[in-house]
Amino acid sequence: MKRLISIAVCLWAFTAVLLAQSNPLVEANDKYQKGDLEGARTLVDKAIQDKKLAETPEPWVLRGFIYKDLYKAAPDAADAGLLRDEAMASLYTGAGLDSAKQYSDNALRAYAYLVTTVYNDAVHALNDMDDTRAITFYTKYKEALSRTDPGANFAERDIDFENALGTLYTKRFNADRGQTGWYDKAVATYKQVLQQDSTNYGANYNLATLYYNRGVYNIQQISADNDIPSIQQIQEASRAFFTLALPYMLKAYQMDPTRKETLLGLEGIHYSLQDEKQSLYYRHKYEALKQDEGKPKEP
Repeated sequence: MKRLISIAVCLWAFTAVLLAQSNPLVEANDKYQKGDLEGARTLVDKAIQDKKLAETPEPWVLRGFIYKDLYKAAPDAADAGLLRDEAMASLYTGAGLDSAKQYSDNALRAYAYLVTTVYNDAVHALNDMDDTRAITFYTKYKEALSRTDPGANFAERDIDFENALGTLYTKRFNADRGQTGWYDKAVATYKQVLQQDSTNYGANYNLATLYYNRGVYNIQQISADNDIPSIQQIQEASRAFFTLALPYMLKAYQMDPTRKETLLGLEGIHYSLQDEKQSLYYRHKYEALKQDEGKPKEP
C-alpha cells in the first residue's frame, strides 16, 4: 500500500509542476512527502479553492491522503471524525474526477481503509456499551461503503450487529431488571434478526433466555408481604413469559441438538411450566450428552 501511495505522489508532483511552480498543490505535495501534514493541509485546502484545480482529481486525491494521515496520527482526537469524513469525501471526489484512472485505484483503496475504521468504531462502541454511538457508526459505515459499492449486501453484517446490539440491551436489563425499557429493546432487536433469518441460532436462544429470565425474576420478587391474589397474578405473568420462551428455545435445540445450553434451557422452561415429564426428558438428554463427551474417541 505504501509503495502504491508513493507512486501516486510522484504522479501528483509531475502533474502539478506542469501546471505552475508556484501552485500551492506543488507545495502541499512537497510538505506531505516531508511529513509536514499540517503544512500540507493548509496548502491543499488553499489549492481546492482554485476553481480550475478543483475540477481536476489531483488536489482532491492528495487532500484525501493528507487528511487520512492526519486521522491516523490522532484517531482519538476530538476532531478525528471530521478528519476522516474530509478524507473520505476528498478521495471519493478525486476518484470520480479521475477519468484517466491514474489515481483512482489508490484513492479507492485508501477510502476502503477508512470505511473499515468506521466499522471498527461501531464494534468498539458496542464493546463500550454505547448503543447510540454504535448505531451511528454502523449506519455511517453502510452509507460510506454504499457510495463506492451500491450493490453491497449487508445482510450478514446487519444480523451480526443486531445480535450484538441485542446482547448489549440484555446486559443493561440484567444489570437493573427494573428498567424494562432495555428488555423491550432487546426483544425488539432479536425479533428483527429473526425477521431476516428465522434460523439464526443466537437470536432464538437469546430471545428464549431473555423471556425465561424475565419470568424467573418476577417470581423471585415474591415476598411475604404479597397477598395470595398478587402472588397468583405474578405467577400467571411469569408463566406467560415461560410460554413465550419455549418455541424459541425449541427452535434453537432443533437447529443444534448437541448444544448443552439449549438442553438446560428446555429443562428449566418445562420445569417452570410444571411439566415435570418433559423437564426430565431434557435433563436425561443433557446427562447423556455429558457422558458421550466423556467417552474416549475411537481412533
